[in-house]
Amino acid sequence: MIEKIKIYDLNMDLPDLEKKAVSLGNFDGVHLGHQKLMKNNLEISKKYDLEPSVLLFKENTKLRLKDEKEYMTSLEDKIEILAEMGINTFCLIDFDEKFMNLSPREFIAEIINKKLNASFVICGKDYRFGRKASGNIETLRKLEDEYDYKTSVVEFEKEDEVNKISSNHIRDLIREGNISKVNKLLGRNYKIKGRVVDGAKRGRTLNFPTANLKLSFNYVLPVDGVYFTKVNIDGASFYALSNVGTNPTFDESYRKVETYILDFNQNIYGKDISIEFVEFFRYDIKFDSKEALIEQMNSDKKKAYEYLENILQNKDELV
Repeated sequence: MIEKIKIYDLNMDLPDLEKKAVSLGNFDGVHLGHQKLMKNNLEISKKYDLEPSVLLFKENTKLRLKDEKEYMTSLEDKIEILAEMGINTFCLIDFDEKFMNLSPREFIAEIINKKLNASFVICGKDYRFGRKASGNIETLRKLEDEYDYKTSVVEFEKEDEVNKISSNHIRDLIREGNISKVNKLLGRNYKIKGRVVDGAKRGRTLNFPTANLKLSFNYVLPVDGVYFTKVNIDGASFYALSNVGTNPTFDESYRKVETYILDFNQNIYGKDISIEFVEFFRYDIKFDSKEALIEQMNSDKKKAYEYLENILQNKDELV
């Protein structure tokens, strides 16, 4: 599916004659609410013979508007996840001063009509657009006939009877370490990507060699602690224990992600890998000695095998 995708840079002013159904939003995390919206897009696209498409910003809007610096998904991640769902056309645009200053009517005329060639736009009930977020779904509906498109508004996917699923809330849950709930709301394991780089190599002396991850993106990281994870390397998957934190036992000051891969002895320095967080095990704490740390790490390893065995016995599969 991913091999068939098309990517258009709307800032290049290249003509695009395909009629599209276009999903509108930020889509950080591509959670269950976003997925509901994409399924609506695919249904409309099939019914009206349109290209299932999405408008994506090259830079997250909140980075510019609120100086928020951590996210669940990079642009590359969003395209990968959405392509697997069946979205095959991605329209990219800069979130720059020119774009931010478009009036709602200008956004519809210049972006939806001229650049996207959209026959349908699909969005959530709270979608806002245009200068100072002054446009909403009523604006979209009001100008449909003038710019020859239709609007499909998708109801919120609820987390419970009261609260809708939101990217903001899921990011908070990640920071709290509530990985099981995060994965439920995402519909998949929360994943980060990066490259394996040299570290202090202290793990070798503890008989727990670890892969140190240099993040490829400003991912939001869970609370400092130890997690049961799944590591993807060159198309193969391995189960692991990952530590997020500062190594307080050795008085280090910067946060990092280190992963001990179970039953694994390959050299993966320099490789690009991804880590999926499956379950929170324990908080990161300072131990009185190296020996106490090793004892705890052996306990973590035993717990990891028991966790995996329990899943297999129940014939459940990890997401």
